[in-house]
Amino acid sequence: MDRTEKLEYEKGIEQYFDDHKVYDLFEKLFKELIINKPEDPIDYLIERLKRKEVKRIFITGYSGTNRKSISLSIANALGYSCLSMDHLIEREISKKMENSTKIEKNYNQNRLVDDEIAIDLVRNQLIKYEEDNVSYIIEGFPRNRNQAIFLQSIGLLPDNIIILTTTREKAEEQIYAKLRDRLPKPPEKNEEENKEKEPQENSVESDSNQNNYKTDDQIKQMAKISVEETDMNIRAVEDVFSGFYVEIPVDKYEEDIEVVEELAKLLNFKNKTNAARRPPRIILAGPPCLDKNGIAQKICTKLKIIHVNIMDLLKKEIERKNENSIIILNSLEKNELVDDKFVLKLLEDRLYASDCMINGWIVTGFPKSNKQITFMENLKPEIKPSLIAVVDTDQKIIEENAKKIKYDPKTGKYYKEIEENKYESITNPEKEVTKDVIRRLIGRKQDEAEILKKRLEDWKTVCDVLMGKEYKNLLKLNGDDDDEKKLAQLIIDAVGYNS
Repeated sequence: MDRTEKLEYEKGIEQYFDDHKVYDLFEKLFKELIINKPEDPIDYLIERLKRKEVKRIFITGYSGTNRKSISLSIANALGYSCLSMDHLIEREISKKMENSTKIEKNYNQNRLVDDEIAIDLVRNQLIKYEEDNVSYIIEGFPRNRNQAIFLQSIGLLPDNIIILTTTREKAEEQIYAKLRDRLPKPPEKNEEENKEKEPQENSVESDSNQNNYKTDDQIKQMAKISVEETDMNIRAVEDVFSGFYVEIPVDKYEEDIEVVEELAKLLNFKNKTNAARRPPRIILAGPPCLDKNGIAQKICTKLKIIHVNIMDLLKKEIERKNENSIIILNSLEKNELVDDKFVLKLLEDRLYASDCMINGWIVTGFPKSNKQITFMENLKPEIKPSLIAVVDTDQKIIEENAKKIKYDPKTGKYYKEIEENKYESITNPEKEVTKDVIRRLIGRKQDEAEILKKRLEDWKTVCDVLMGKEYKNLLKLNGDDDDEKKLAQLIIDAVGYNS
């Protein structure tokens, strides 16, 4: 068997393992062995392999995110069973048992039910799901560190922890509305006058009820405290399940159905493969003035893959001073798109380089034309993207970002204004920017109003085409909050790497 035949044979084996999720199976079984520590690992594995594969999804988060309806919709979309923690609590209150009064008091004040009670309520249902060997979604659990540790203690390894987030203001408004509805309401003035005329036989009880009344200001304070507690508890859950969770900011979507579709797609991506030997191949497309390179760098650090930046490829070609250099340089100086024939040739050659083939890659600055989209669609299997992430952002945010990006003509480096007269290096945010550098900074020509307008028009054309495609590996993201870390994590989660 010669070298070419050997490579083809190895690719075939890897493809078989990937298609049949063999890598995923090995990884999951290994994790289960570590958690459960069975006395006889072989017998455990044999029995484990007899059961069908199930998925365990937990959805938690803030008030005001429509968590319950979103969870049910995702369960319906994926064909999973769904259990709501609120439903369990309401059912327990209705039983009028020993714990009912205590549970109802916490519930009415939007406080977490005691962990011991919450865990007991969910434990039996978890056992039933596991015995029935069905995939499921649990909504509203875990809500704090103790509940998260409970899942670990019983050897239950979630496939995903989804945390739905919203603004603090919206969360407080939602909790205020709940509390206003649940807490005792003060009597109307006419009722008070009538009560004054009646004999005060139940004066103690009346005083007690009066003490339960809350003013609007008191309820608002209770809502504020509740959100602060939720924030602290969610951070604790993230600590326990680091690498398993993903945050979804629901406010970035106009309708709940958009959140459901995005989550269903994300869960399907994560369910596809965690195969460490199938290196990820990512296209990251986004508008001008979104720091795609910063996002890509975070992904590269996490996944140990190669960042391929189209502008870097063009600059290196210019440095070669060949017949293409002048044409490319001329286009860049005019702030025009470089001819596709140069971009496509440089990109293809780079993706076939050994470091990219072995480690995987993420490409930024591409695609920028319909021809480049067609080229991407027709790439050969060994360099075809495994994920196409498209980040779209409101035009006003892009224009604001453009004002913040500056250029140092002495060094050729780019900087971003993070607050008035304070900058950070785009390529090295940790490095302090000196006053001498700040004095030299100027705006980029490509960010001038007319040029930026043309760049935005070009992006909209490409974005509309990509968003309209039905790629199975397309991940649509909203970049309005300009949070590089969150966008990077969403892409990492879509790739399916949890290490």
